[in-house]
Amino acid sequence: MKIKNLVALLILSFTTLYVANAQEFLKERNTKVLTDWKFSKSDYWKYGTNLKNGEGSIWKNVKIPHTWNAKDVLTDGVNSYHGVGTYMHKLEAQEINENVRHFIRFEGVSLKSEVYINGEFVGEHLGGYSAFCFEITDFLKKDEANEIGVKVNNIPSRNMAPSAETLFPVFGGIYRPVTYFTTKQTCISPLDFASSGVYISQTSVTKNKAVLDVAVLVSSKNTSKSKKIVFTIQDKEGNVALQESENFNFKKNSENQLVKKRLTVNKPHLWQGTIDPYQYIFKVTLLENNSKIDEINHTMGLRSFEVTARKGFFLNNKSYPLYGVNRHQEIEGFGSALSSEQHQQDFELIKELGVSSVRLSHYQQAEEFYDLFSKSGIMVWAEIPNTPPYIKNNPKYLENCKLQIEEMIKQNFNQTAIYCWGLGNEIRIPKKDLKILHDFTKSLDNTRYSVFVDNVDANETHTVTDIQAWNMYYGWYGEGLKDGYSKKTNRIHKKFPEIKIGIAEFGAGGSISQQKEDFERPEPISGKFFPEQYQTHYHENAWNDMKDRDDIWCKYIWNMFDFSWTTVERGDRNFINHKGLVTHNRKTKKDAFYFYKANWSKKPVLHITNKRLIKREKEITFVKVYSNLKKVELFVNGISKGIKERKSDRFILQWNEIKLQKGKNKIDVIGLSEEKKFTDSCEWNFIKNGL
Repeated sequence: MKIKNLVALLILSFTTLYVANAQEFLKERNTKVLTDWKFSKSDYWKYGTNLKNGEGSIWKNVKIPHTWNAKDVLTDGVNSYHGVGTYMHKLEAQEINENVRHFIRFEGVSLKSEVYINGEFVGEHLGGYSAFCFEITDFLKKDEANEIGVKVNNIPSRNMAPSAETLFPVFGGIYRPVTYFTTKQTCISPLDFASSGVYISQTSVTKNKAVLDVAVLVSSKNTSKSKKIVFTIQDKEGNVALQESENFNFKKNSENQLVKKRLTVNKPHLWQGTIDPYQYIFKVTLLENNSKIDEINHTMGLRSFEVTARKGFFLNNKSYPLYGVNRHQEIEGFGSALSSEQHQQDFELIKELGVSSVRLSHYQQAEEFYDLFSKSGIMVWAEIPNTPPYIKNNPKYLENCKLQIEEMIKQNFNQTAIYCWGLGNEIRIPKKDLKILHDFTKSLDNTRYSVFVDNVDANETHTVTDIQAWNMYYGWYGEGLKDGYSKKTNRIHKKFPEIKIGIAEFGAGGSISQQKEDFERPEPISGKFFPEQYQTHYHENAWNDMKDRDDIWCKYIWNMFDFSWTTVERGDRNFINHKGLVTHNRKTKKDAFYFYKANWSKKPVLHITNKRLIKREKEITFVKVYSNLKKVELFVNGISKGIKERKSDRFILQWNEIKLQKGKNKIDVIGLSEEKKFTDSCEWNFIKNGL
């Protein structure tokens, strides 16, 4: 299929879609994940030539996922390698005959990529964060190895989002899985922007009835035979809850056909977030002359949701406050090329915190990561990398944003957890351009919200999207911490009472290597001292200011993890954003992590703060503990300093006027929960008179 024909598969007549996830839908097909590649950090690919078979010193063996600037972003910043890298793989193609079609799917290649098979140009992709899929049937040779070449370029462009590295690094490489798979001549199409070709719209969902409008895009090289699609919905245990079918014939001179069906599930078991993340198994089976030739399986939860201007977020008509964290897809030393185990690790840390929602900023993230949240009940905000600077008066940039919106929506629309699509972050976008992106988003999906994020005073641009959020850093950048979030919210409500106001980012830097008992507010732009104590002070006060505000529909901490920021030199390390609750290498949870865990988690929490402030210069000090236990007792050097009883809405316990002895001091706390004992301890060293 020609690359131009991919665009023709856009289907706007069926506006609200659920798209089965790639990793899930490919499981029912003959697949092979291509992990072993040759790589050269140079442009060794020229149109119409081969890749020298990946031989010689210019090549090295790599495993996918792979990125070439995982480490140098932390040493060279924006001067890390930006340019062309070339990948090569010898493919042993399967069943090359007239009855089989061959496809290759890339989940993420950054930023621009060109794909070649045996020296022939197959297609290109503009964008580093979404999947793309090509049919390669006509490019393969029988009875010999086929050479796949991929030319990758990670230089930001004015014609593509992101246009620069203003907020996060642009890693280069094939940093997510590559899958080769085959189908019969007739199949459910994988070529509609790399989606599954199965679309399920939750037209109406209540506790009594769920109405689902289903569309299936069928692709065929042979349109003469009769076809049938069987729709099956199974409950969690595999019992059939519903099964219906639809017969169809291909229209004349048509290789692609959209088949529609309305299904109704009576008395559905609703997906109720983290309380009850129940999902059904949804199967779409394609039959030809009553023989199975293709099948798409995925899971989905049935739910409805609403954002209100004054009462916040509702899930299935029940109040469900949204609070949580932002996350970048990168880990120290690995960049964006993360394994399944690393995604799982990040998810477990986020889940441990007790969040109800996450914002996956500022770009489409790994498909399996969305899966984890849908299965766990944690609501997800997804978005495209439309970040500063916004390229005005450039139709190519705007079209690329639309392309990435369409890819994001179609590839992830089956994800139960996603409730909104982010169209931009902190960009000076003209109102008319934002309106174009909003209208396009709603034409693809009118069951979810569009959202825009800004960091300036409210204006008419902020009335375009369905919901709006701000990045607010009172107490870090700009104005002071005292009641800043409440005051900002009140000002916006007064000026634009119709706007639904959320906080997309709030946070402060904290370096675990920098500790100070008598801390001061750091200088955030060029400061070199970001004491962890100020970060915890900031979060205690910021959260107290906003936590009870139902008229703030979301509250997201910036950030869950420290991450690379190649344009800054701040804190204890250059090229790092220190606002994470967990360090870049995932080895250390900062005190602020435990503050929110005590507030949000239902599991017992008991944590002594300032453990890393080991060297003490004051004889009289305090001990502060974050806990959600009812009672906690403090011991200093084995002597009880009393029991503190926690108030129902407070998760900070503090003992003042604690006297330290010269030298080592053992600090212990004991708490009880349902007859179980919990403990935490640390050791401080008091140096009296400098000795």
